[in-house]
Amino acid sequence: MQDTVESVSLEAQGDSFVSLKDVNKIYPNGVQAVYDFNIDIKENEFIVLVGPSGCGKSTTLRMIAGLEDITSGQLWINNSLSNYKASKDRDISMVFQSYALYPQMTVYDNIAFPLRARRYRMPVVNLVLKAWDQVVEALNNPQLLADAYLEACDRQLRYSTVVSYVATKLGICDTAAKIICSYKIKSVTDLDNTGKSGKRLLDEIKERAAQEKQKEMQAIAEKGLTVDDQYQVYANGELQYEMKKLSEEEIRKKVFEAAEILDLGPYLDRRPKELSGGQMQRVALGRAIVRNARLFLMDEPLSNLDAKLRVQMRSEIVRIHEQIGATTIYVTHDQTEAMTMATKIAIMSKGWVQQIGTPQEIYYHPKNIFVATFIGSPAMNIIEGEYQNGTITFANGYSVQMPEAFAAKHDAYYREKIAELEAVLEMDDFKKMHALKLIDKDLFALHSQLEPALVGRALKDVIASAHHVNEECAAKVEALIGKFVENEATLASELAEAHKINARELIVALKEIVSTIGDEHGKEALEALNALAEIESQGMGSKESLTTYTAFVQAVEELIAYASTVDSHILQTKCAALNVAGQVDKTSKQWLLTVRKPLLTFEKIPSSVIGKLHNAQVFNKNEKEEKGTLYYQKPKKEKKKHAVKFNLNSVDVEFVNNLYDVACDLLAKCNAALSGKHGVRLGIRPEDLHLSSEFAGDSTQGFKVNSNIVELLGSELLIHTQWAGATVIAKISTGTLVKPHTEVELTMNREKILVFDENCGDTI
Repeated sequence: MQDTVESVSLEAQGDSFVSLKDVNKIYPNGVQAVYDFNIDIKENEFIVLVGPSGCGKSTTLRMIAGLEDITSGQLWINNSLSNYKASKDRDISMVFQSYALYPQMTVYDNIAFPLRARRYRMPVVNLVLKAWDQVVEALNNPQLLADAYLEACDRQLRYSTVVSYVATKLGICDTAAKIICSYKIKSVTDLDNTGKSGKRLLDEIKERAAQEKQKEMQAIAEKGLTVDDQYQVYANGELQYEMKKLSEEEIRKKVFEAAEILDLGPYLDRRPKELSGGQMQRVALGRAIVRNARLFLMDEPLSNLDAKLRVQMRSEIVRIHEQIGATTIYVTHDQTEAMTMATKIAIMSKGWVQQIGTPQEIYYHPKNIFVATFIGSPAMNIIEGEYQNGTITFANGYSVQMPEAFAAKHDAYYREKIAELEAVLEMDDFKKMHALKLIDKDLFALHSQLEPALVGRALKDVIASAHHVNEECAAKVEALIGKFVENEATLASELAEAHKINARELIVALKEIVSTIGDEHGKEALEALNALAEIESQGMGSKESLTTYTAFVQAVEELIAYASTVDSHILQTKCAALNVAGQVDKTSKQWLLTVRKPLLTFEKIPSSVIGKLHNAQVFNKNEKEEKGTLYYQKPKKEKKKHAVKFNLNSVDVEFVNNLYDVACDLLAKCNAALSGKHGVRLGIRPEDLHLSSEFAGDSTQGFKVNSNIVELLGSELLIHTQWAGATVIAKISTGTLVKPHTEVELTMNREKILVFDENCGDTI
C-alpha cells in the first residue's frame, strides 16, 4: 500500500497539527473498520471521536498512534507524513482504557517508566563544573544543608534515596548531592570541625571545589572546547548534542511536576493495588503527561469508573488539557463525555464519519437522523408522518403546520438531491452497473435455464409434483399448462426463437448504455458488443408473433403466483424453473461473459457518493438489521457470484447491492417527494416539548397524552408516553407536578422541530 500513499501529492497540511486524508482500515479477514476518514485538527484542540461500539473510533485512534497499519490514505502529524513512522517517533502519549499500570512498581516508578525507557537528544552539559558550583552555593545556607541530610537519613521512602532526597530538598543535581552526602553534615557545627586536611571542613570543601573546577577547565581547554554559563559544551562555537537517557534528577523533576498537576503527591510511594480507580486513572494520565508530547491520545479512559467519578475525572482531564496545552484526541461511546469535553466532535457510524463540528453545531444542527438521535439525553423523539404543502400529519390525525420558510427549504433539499443523483447516474461507473444489471438478470437468474429440448419434461415434472400435493392442485396446474404438453414441439421451436430474440434485444439495450461510457473499460465492452453485429442484424420477428410462447409465458406467471399459495417447496421450485422471460440461449451466454468482464472495474466513484448511498440504506425508514452494503474481500462462504466489484483507494470491494439500483430507487423517491405527499420523520427533543399551559413561544396545537411513567430528575420531570405510534419523552420543569397515569396536554416548540427524509435519513 506504500505506493498508494506516495502516488498522492504530499503537501504540508497548513495550520492543521493532525490531518487524516481518505484513511481506510481493512483487516486481513476482509472486515473494513474505517471508510475514508477525513479530519483536520488544529494545535491545542480537544477532539472527541464518538459513536456506538464497533463504529471504528478506537481503530482510528490506534492508526494515529501507530498501533494499527493504515490500509490506504494519509496521516499527517505536525506537517510530517506519519503513515510509516514508528509509534515512538510520532511524539504522542496514549492513555488506555485498562490503565496498563505495572503492579510491581510504585506510582512514582509507573510515572517515571516512559522517561527511563527512552533516549533523548540533549545538549552536552559539564556536570563537574555544575556540581561543584552547586555545592559551594549550598554551603551558603548551612542550616538547610544539614537539615536536608538529617531528614534524608531518617526517611524511609520507597521512591527515593538519601542522595535523591538531598538533591530535591536543595534543588541541586544528583552529582552535587552525592558530594555533599559524602561529608555526612548533620548539623551546622560539623562545618566548623576540622577536616582531613587539618582545615575547617567548610574551607576544605570550598578549596576542593576550586581545585576540581580548575582541573576540569584545563581539560576542557585542551580539547578545544568551551562552556557557557549554563555549563553547556561548545566546539568551534557550535553547541554539542548527545543521545542519552534522562538523569534521575531530571526524571524526578518531571514526575513531581506531573504529581502536582494530578494531586498525586501523597501516593507516590504506593503501588497500584493500593489505589482507587480514579487514582489509578490519574497515574495513567501522569505517565502520559511526563513525556511532554504534543499529541495526547485517550481511548475510553473513564469507562471503568463509576458515574460520580467519571464526572469528576471529565473535569480533571479538561483542566489538564488546558494546563499543558497539548492537542488531545479522545475516544468514547458516551455522548455526554463528548458534549462536555470537546472543542470539536466527530460522530461515527459503521465505519463512516457522519458529522464533524462543535458540540453546539452537532446538537442544534445534526446532519442526519443518526446524529440527531445519538446526541442528546434523553434521545430525540422521532415520529413518523406525512408531509404535504407545509403540513406534517401523523397517523392519529394530528397535524403540524411548519413555519413558512420550511416549504422552500423542503423543495430546495429535494431539488439538490435530485441533481446530485442524476449526476451520479451519469458517471461511467454507474453506467457500468446499469449494464451489469441487464446482463446479470439473465446470467445469474434465480431460476435455471430452461432448454427448448427439455421443456416437455419440465412441464411433466411440474404436473407430477402437483399430483403429489392433492387433486385440486393437480387439476389447477393441468388447466394452466396441460395444453403445452400436447403441443410440446411447437413450444420448443418458439422457445428457441424467443431466446434468440431476447439476445438481440439485450444487445441493443447494452449498446445504448455502453456506448456512452467514456473510459477504456467501456470501449472494450463496446468492441465485444460490436463483434456481435451478426446476431443483432438477424432477421428475426418479435416475440408477440410467437403465439404459443406468449401464451406459455402468461400461463407460467399465473402458475408461479398459484404455487406460492400452495404448501409445497418442490412445486414452487419446479414452477420457477419454467420462467423463461428474458432468457437467452447458451451461445449468447458466452458472449455475455465476454462483455461483462471489462465492466467489472470501478475506479472513479468518489467515496462521498458511496457514503451517501450507504447511508440511504442504513438510515432509511425500512432499515434492515442484516448485512452491510459494502464488503472488502468477503469470506468465501458469503460470496455471491453476482456481487459487483470495484476499486476504492486501491482496495477491492464487493457490493451486495448494485448501487445503480440504490441510486435509481432514491432518485424515484426524491422525485415523488417533490411532486406530492410523502413520508417524513419529525424530530423534537424532549426539552422542546412543553406543557401547553406553561409555554408562551411559537407552539404547535396542543395534544393530550397519558403520562405512563414520570421520572423526577432534580428540577426536571421526564414524562414517558405513547403518542402517534411512537414512544415520546417530554422534559419539563417541576413547576407543575405531573403524576403518573394522568392526562396532560403538551405542545411542541415549532422553531426547534427537525424534519428528516425517510429515504436516507438526512435532515431536510
